[in-house]
Amino acid sequence: MKICIVLLSVLMSGIVFSQQGDSLNTKNPRFIVKMTHGMANSVVFDFTRSQWDKMTPGFEIPDSLTTGFNGVEIKDNIHTTSSNQYYLFSFSLINGAAKQPGRKFLATTTFHLGYGPELRAENRWYHEDREIIDTLTSSQNGQEYYVYGNRNQTIAKRYTSKSIVFGVGEHIATNPNRLFQFETGFDLLCMLSIVSEVRASYLDSYLLEGLPNEGQGYAYPQPLLNETKAQTFSNKLTSGVIMRVPLEMSFKLSRKSPVASRMRLGAELNPGLATVFTGGLITTNFNITGGMNFRFAF
Repeated sequence: MKICIVLLSVLMSGIVFSQQGDSLNTKNPRFIVKMTHGMANSVVFDFTRSQWDKMTPGFEIPDSLTTGFNGVEIKDNIHTTSSNQYYLFSFSLINGAAKQPGRKFLATTTFHLGYGPELRAENRWYHEDREIIDTLTSSQNGQEYYVYGNRNQTIAKRYTSKSIVFGVGEHIATNPNRLFQFETGFDLLCMLSIVSEVRASYLDSYLLEGLPNEGQGYAYPQPLLNETKAQTFSNKLTSGVIMRVPLEMSFKLSRKSPVASRMRLGAELNPGLATVFTGGLITTNFNITGGMNFRFAF
């Protein structure tokens, strides 16, 4: 909703300027506003075992799972990712706006403010104990059936965090008077989570496997064990830094209209590095975003 309001404000500004066509023909643009809706690949990060425990106080892990069964060790399965959608508002100052009419390039200092991506991390402790508990013999053909008791215990902790991004960049673009324009530069963005929580769940189940098919006259008592519990915790905030190189191609909406000639639609690709800080643990990985944008110079 906030993004729609900002975009509506930009369009309304264009309508206001459209009432002043003569002044737009003579006045040099000094600022550029841009709205971007984009997609991002995963931002990978991690928590240590002790950090997971601190984020879920009071969530007790049963001793049976902590120590394991029959000497089998607990398995950790860590998965981290981020949502692939973000919104970014950019406000640019045109460097040397008074001298711009004689230049064949456009240099800007850009300030960014946006929403997203959502960070997600999950750690899963899984343990399975499977053993033969009985042997059944068919009275018809003498075939033996092994009955297995399978106890499965799983603990999952899932971290989710909504975030905002803000930062600054220096950009340079080709001649803004041409229909098509290429732009690149360097951006430094800070990422800060604003709402975060951890949901912890525990499942303890016991199943019987290997029973004969129905109709063979065999039945086996099946114990009922399916214990589940879950809790949700408000939790710590994460932060990060994104360094990227924007690569963008845009085109004018018009060559003649004093208003539409200052509007552009563009497509962008932003490769870079993303670093996430989680309580003393620093994770850096390659990150790339891309999307569509709309801009207006005034």
